[in-house]
Amino acid sequence: MYSKTWTYTPEDDNLTGFLSNATGATWTLTTTTPGDSLAHFVIITNDSATDHSGKTAALTGTDADGRAQTETLTLPAASVAVTSTKYWKTLTTVVPSATIGADTMDIGWTDDIIGPTIPVNWRSLHFSLTHQVDVSGTINYDLQYTLGGVLGSTAPSTLSWLDHATTVGETTDQSGSDTANITAVRLAINSLTAGATISLYLLQGN
Repeated sequence: MYSKTWTYTPEDDNLTGFLSNATGATWTLTTTTPGDSLAHFVIITNDSATDHSGKTAALTGTDADGRAQTETLTLPAASVAVTSTKYWKTLTTVVPSATIGADTMDIGWTDDIIGPTIPVNWRSLHFSLTHQVDVSGTINYDLQYTLGGVLGSTAPSTLSWLDHATTVGETTDQSGSDTANITAVRLAINSLTAGATISLYLLQGN
């Protein structure tokens, strides 16, 4: 049997974390990662009263497991924000399809977060996996699992992930056990207050 632990201090949402007041046709990010080793949704906020929803922005960077990924977002209409559908551990570039002129937009991250994929030994004849999650501060989280092939060429972030039956929408320390074979688990954070911490402990049988 083996036991392993993963501990994180997730970054709270930061609407200007990647870039404040992007303008014109070239947006140069001031940072490329929230810095917590986790992957967040990217949010782009239109600071102006001009509708820019006829334009797009091409995002490049990496997912929760450090694999390269891209996404194209429709830019926001007047004085609103748009959010990515993918989670980003790093964001390397954001390239608008056309200039926004003298208007400005902010690029940051939200506190919708996922952790890296943690493969488990699904080949075990008598599968058993015990988990424990310890938290401090204010945080809402899920434990998620997949049956997909996480060790293949397909990025695990693109697989189907399900919330654990008993560890979902939690705000306090939790534990549980499973005997049905799965291939991997990960943490998902739904919201938090700055300074919160979360630790995941896994114990698997032979």
